[in-house]
Amino acid sequence: MMIMGSDFRQIISKLLLNRTTSDLKKDYDDHTKSHSHPTLGQLSLFITWIFAVILYFIFTIRKRLKLQSAVAMISTDDAENKLTETEMQCNGNIKQENGKESRENKVLAVPGATPTFQQFLGNISLLGLVLFYFYLCDYVKILPATKKVYSRDVFLFLIFLLFLVAACFVRKTKPIILNRDQTEEWKGWMQVLFVWYHYYAAKEWYNWIRLYIASYVWMTGFGNFSFFWVKQDFSIWRVGKMFFRLNFLVILVCIVVNNEYMLYYICAMHTYWFLSVYAMMSILPSWNRKSYGMAIKFVLYAVFNALIFDIPGVCQTIFRPFSFIFGLHDGRFPLMHEWSFRGGLDHWACFVGMLCAYNYPHFESFLKYLETNINNLKRVSKIVLITFVFFSVFVWYQSVMHKDKFSYNRIHPYTSFIPIVGFIVLRNIYPILRSHYLFIFNFLGKITLETYLSQLHIYLQSNAKQLIVYIPGYPFLNFSLATIIYLVISYLLFHLTVDISSYFIPKNIKTASRNCLICVCVMGVSIFLAFMVRI
Repeated sequence: MMIMGSDFRQIISKLLLNRTTSDLKKDYDDHTKSHSHPTLGQLSLFITWIFAVILYFIFTIRKRLKLQSAVAMISTDDAENKLTETEMQCNGNIKQENGKESRENKVLAVPGATPTFQQFLGNISLLGLVLFYFYLCDYVKILPATKKVYSRDVFLFLIFLLFLVAACFVRKTKPIILNRDQTEEWKGWMQVLFVWYHYYAAKEWYNWIRLYIASYVWMTGFGNFSFFWVKQDFSIWRVGKMFFRLNFLVILVCIVVNNEYMLYYICAMHTYWFLSVYAMMSILPSWNRKSYGMAIKFVLYAVFNALIFDIPGVCQTIFRPFSFIFGLHDGRFPLMHEWSFRGGLDHWACFVGMLCAYNYPHFESFLKYLETNINNLKRVSKIVLITFVFFSVFVWYQSVMHKDKFSYNRIHPYTSFIPIVGFIVLRNIYPILRSHYLFIFNFLGKITLETYLSQLHIYLQSNAKQLIVYIPGYPFLNFSLATIIYLVISYLLFHLTVDISSYFIPKNIKTASRNCLICVCVMGVSIFLAFMVRI
């Protein structure tokens, strides 16, 4: 069985990436050069895309012909005597058809609604067009590339300018601690700094970027724990939706640009930490309502977490059977090094996020107490809390943040919670702070997954080693144009992914199973046709 599993993984790797495990060890592709020959996986997706486009146009033409037929059926006899009646009938039919089309188009505007099959085909067609642009930019490399140049002055000026503009678009929200608008804003400004860190090769800000990634993992623990604790929804549908959201687009990108999954380590990390929270909450769910039950669960989670990531070699050994997912053949480090390194850096952030979610009602009650019937004692209590937080963060900053990259990485897993929790307390300590947010960062926070994936192929090139050049010789104009294209495509990808997910994974399990079976069949036929084309 082990031999069969190994053979199966090699076959899949060869089909999708056109290279075997042994080939990867001998000839690592760093994507710094253009490629002229498409892989089998790329041809398969291209065939599927063409098939979807053809079907979409067939359905669109059929619909328009039906509309024209409905209008043409109106009698034109006695036009002078029945002109008014004819116009009313014509307008009525047209409005009826337009009404149907309008209702179909409005389906996408309703959260969780299922798009029509024609809309699904349209989304697939548009998604294929975007991915084809990825293919041209970072696989064929039709656009020139240039080296990244870092200037601290330029980098800080752009950050200052962005925050200044963002401050002009303040909006109100409900004064709830860590409300959705606030967390989206938090993700948004961190994502800008994360992307620009890559764009400008701002290596001196490495420690801050590590902290931002830890914050994302903290939110994964906090958000998913809160959902499972409140909703008690452990359905396969919920897991499927999360898997689709986190991995659908990245899998397609892996095939389109011929990359390995672990190069997009953020997706791998969030998928794993989501599963860890799901496992903790779904096993013995009746314990979730009992304090002793949750205490045992937290202790067991911490023990397993420490055994896996704090004992050298254990992580690589445990996850080695999944090397076809978590492995990275970069020619420099062992196969499982990237996963053990990335997962180990933030292996306590998710745990702290769950602890914060569990104690959220207590913090909420505490703030409510301080903000009800306010007196001098309560004002002083807030000031003391703020002073304590500032002091803790200051001590952390002075003792941790100034360390070199390697020294910082060693203590990061055990100290990153200090500034994260400190930021949360300060951001929510007063109602006026938590009832307002910056709209620009809130908007960007909604598309962080898409901006993370897109940056590597249409904003940068060669796995973030180079910059794409649209306007040679004008770096700032090029930066502006590249940013506009990058954000528009990321925004489009977000909506396409959500709409495709709504169609592909409805709440009806039978329909979702049918869709999965059809998808497997279509991809099987596409792989077969691609294989025949390559012969």
